[in-house]
Amino acid sequence: MTDRICPQCGNDTRQVKAGLNNGRQQYQCGACKRRYTPGGGRGLPADVRRRAAELQAQGATTSQIAVLLNVTPRTVRKWAARATGGDVDSSGPPAQPLAPQRSPSPPVEASASVSADSRRSVTIRDVAERAKVAASTVSNYLNDKGGMNAGTRRRIQEAIESLHFTPSALIRSIRKRRTRILGVVAFGLLNIDEGAAYSIAAPILAGINEGAEAAGHNILLYTSWQSMEPHGGLLFLDGHIDGLIVVGSTLPEPILARAAAAGLPITVLLGRHVPENVGYVNADNIGAMHKIVDHLVSLGRTRIGYFGPLSDSNYVDRYQGFRDAMAAYGLKWEDTAMQFKIQPGETWQVQVDTTNAGLAHLASQADHLDAMVIPIWVMATNMVRTLRARSLRVPEDVAVVGFDDMPVQIQPEEGLTTIRQPLRQIGRVGVERLLALIEGAPVSECRVTLPVELVVRASTVGMG
Repeated sequence: MTDRICPQCGNDTRQVKAGLNNGRQQYQCGACKRRYTPGGGRGLPADVRRRAAELQAQGATTSQIAVLLNVTPRTVRKWAARATGGDVDSSGPPAQPLAPQRSPSPPVEASASVSADSRRSVTIRDVAERAKVAASTVSNYLNDKGGMNAGTRRRIQEAIESLHFTPSALIRSIRKRRTRILGVVAFGLLNIDEGAAYSIAAPILAGINEGAEAAGHNILLYTSWQSMEPHGGLLFLDGHIDGLIVVGSTLPEPILARAAAAGLPITVLLGRHVPENVGYVNADNIGAMHKIVDHLVSLGRTRIGYFGPLSDSNYVDRYQGFRDAMAAYGLKWEDTAMQFKIQPGETWQVQVDTTNAGLAHLASQADHLDAMVIPIWVMATNMVRTLRARSLRVPEDVAVVGFDDMPVQIQPEEGLTTIRQPLRQIGRVGVERLLALIEGAPVSECRVTLPVELVVRASTVGMG
């Protein structure tokens, strides 16, 4: 037996020798059973105790400090007792501070500037001292609990403002079991600076921000899913967020399913083929194709071609909607529909370049077609150019319909008939449904399909 103190849990009894570690005497703690080498760098008791003192000053209880620092409540009480030379209280929270008492801060004028260091040191007890109330009264004020007269509220608020006090988000999240932060994984962020013509991320993010702000939540934007698996774990399962919004197919299916299985509330935007315990908010892609085919048939177009990808939830639905709509009119589609695969990680421009051959092939069949449906706007505008390069008139010879209603890259008078998705609304409703999931709503109530609008322009009805 020795009188050493365990650097892991702070226990000072039953510290026994446990062999050598690289020639240095090693010990084992009888309380936590961990081994350590004095001076070997495994334990950082001073840092841990300092952190415990900071947490207690911010209003944390013994149990909360123990959970955060991965020690026992008894260890926290021991540290408090040693800091003041008192006895260990085996039942309740530390009655004495975990660090030596500091002299009360001199009065700070409301107009005086406060350094960054002094701002960090201000605690709930400083506010209580300035407002001449108990620390528990300040805590009730911050959490909007209990009856309190107007004079007390005013003094507390004035003290908070004069001391530049900010409540600890860490402590509040532990108490409420909520961080009020929503994670977001989105595609298209690298293209935002190129303008709305190249990315639908901007209106989606605007809607997410609008919904989060209305609900009093913040947003944590993740860079990419490839960086989310440190040491075999998922980054967004580390407790920083209450739920996750995934825009499009930006997470591989196994990662999405794994995060949902771990209990993280998830809502997918712009996609509805998701794991059974995941919510979604999406545009009506199948209904959109019925609108397109209805429009073309109303113009007398019956030989309608289709060219688009199949490697994404929305494009699968758009292709299915096209086939169903054509079949409903008794029109043939088997020989006029072409699909291609989008490779993971490809940019839109690369996808456009790699599909030029397909566009050219479909254009070569223009003599047998009187309309084309291209469910990606940039490819639809390229098809208009391709057809005109072949001396074909749009829409007189071939009508063209796109999707997404992004700003077109052809002349305004040659505008593209297209489907307009309610992108901003999708982002806003996505936040609302995610918050419902977090509060325990059934998944069936958190799966929403929003209607779309057909915007008719010159590529199908001409200019006259």
